[in-house]
Order: sequence, then structure tokens, then C-alpha cells
Amino acid sequence: MDIVFVLVEPARAENIGAAARAIKTMGFNQLRLVNPGDMRAAQWVAHHSNEVLEQAVIVDTLEQALADVDLSIACTARHRLQKDRYVDADQCAELVAGKGNSVQRVAIVFGREASGLTGEEVARCDLASSIPLAQEQPSLNLAQAVMVYAWELRKRPPALPVEVNPATFGHTRRALHQLLAALQIQPNENLHQWVDELLPLASDRELGLVRQLLRRIRNR
Repeated sequence: MDIVFVLVEPARAENIGAAARAIKTMGFNQLRLVNPGDMRAAQWVAHHSNEVLEQAVIVDTLEQALADVDLSIACTARHRLQKDRYVDADQCAELVAGKGNSVQRVAIVFGREASGLTGEEVARCDLASSIPLAQEQPSLNLAQAVMVYAWELRKRPPALPVEVNPATFGHTRRALHQLLAALQIQPNENLHQWVDELLPLASDRELGLVRQLLRRIRNR
């Protein structure tokens, strides 16, 4: 499983460099930047993590950053989250590790320094997550938040990448969407929304049960 850290419109080069350093320190190396600001000072802060910056993928939109991602998790403030789609930072790492080889690539998405992610960007992700704080102020800065998630993920290392097969999370979700479409269940209906909200929370074993059910339906 690949873990990708996505920063949406980071404005300060120092924060980009510090985030790269946090990622490298915790054993990760994949960074994607959505429409970043001036990055010239980032290397001064990265400190032995310049290869993360050099290999970072720069794109214009969040859609592009998540194009090849199976499971995306938006890091945002607790009060903005939908209950069914929320996990704490430690639960996030546990959930990712529990996906096993059903998920090939996971993206942890962070927002702007001043305003975070928009509601539309949070909705675009499969899950939302937040770091429980003792008090709302002062809040963590961008690089600190990246470090917390990288540390939690390091404590629970996910499965190593394997050859892509039809049993992945992405394939399962697409198959379910095809079934819902065949049943003429629209994306704005409750059942469709429940599938979208609850499927990302399913464990590898639970996803296996869903795949068995889909196979039974196809073979009827």
C-alpha cells in the first residue's frame, strides 16, 4: 500500500519544506502539491529531505491529485465533519492498516494554512479526520498536523504494495455503484449516500464479504 500526502494550496514555502521533513522522518516519501505558492525557500527547511521535494508531484486541482487514489482522507476541523465519515487521527491509521491489500494507494489530504479545506474538498474525499486537541486554540500548524498523521501511520504500517487485482477497494466501490445504477438508485438518494459514507470504514474482511455478495448477484 502506498501512502501519499497531499497539500492543497500551501502558501508558505517553509510549511512545504517542514511537511516534507516530517514525511521523510516518519519513513514516507510521496508528496503531492495542489497549486502551491512560491517554493524557493522550501529546501532550507526540508533539511536532508530535499528528495521528497524534488520528487513531489505538482498539480492544479485536488481532482488531479486524487486521480489514481483508492481511498482519500481529508484532515479538517472536528466541527465540520459528518458523523458517519469521521475518524480520529489514531483511528485513521488503524483503519488504513486494516484495509490490507484491498487498497493500493491512500491519500492523506491537508488544507490551506489559513482556511483549511473547503466543504467541497472535504466532500470529495472518502473520509474526514481530525486530531483531538485539548483546546481549540492555539491550533496545530500544517507541518505539525502532517507529522501527527505520519507518526500514527508509522506506528501501524500498512501492507506492502501488491499487484493490482480485482479485489481492490476501488474495484469494489465501482462494482457497487454499477449495481446501484442498475437498480436505478440515484447518487442523491439515502441508500447511495450511505454506501459512499460507510464503505470506506469497512475492514478488509468486511470488504471481502461485500465482494462475495456482488459475485453472488452477478452469477444469478
